[in-house]
Amino acid sequence: MFRDAPPPSASAHSDSPDGPGLAALERSHDGPPPRHALKIALLGGGERHTALALSAARSLHDRLAAEARQGAARRRAALPAAGAAADAWLSRLSRTLAHHRHAACALAAAAFDSAY
Repeated sequence: MFRDAPPPSASAHSDSPDGPGLAALERSHDGPPPRHALKIALLGGGERHTALALSAARSLHDRLAAEARQGAARRRAALPAAGAAADAWLSRLSRTLAHHRHAACALAAAAFDSAY
């Protein structure tokens, strides 16, 4: 061990139970550490990384569902009543909306279940 090196307990990024700290990660790799491991170390553990990833995915699905809902409303307003049922584009938008709503709700339920 080097004389000038601080003791391991004095590290700014100590080892967490969810994964290695940043200092340990840098010591264990000659080149750059793996991206996933680096993200976990910077965020303070795997649990926080997972929570942020779920939140980002839910936010994405919420936004995509809102866009699909808006697109379906615009398409429906532009079509005559008789042609709406047979319109392939409106059908695709409806399926996209259902998919993203379902995904956002499933991610919200997963976040709720993990919190309690």
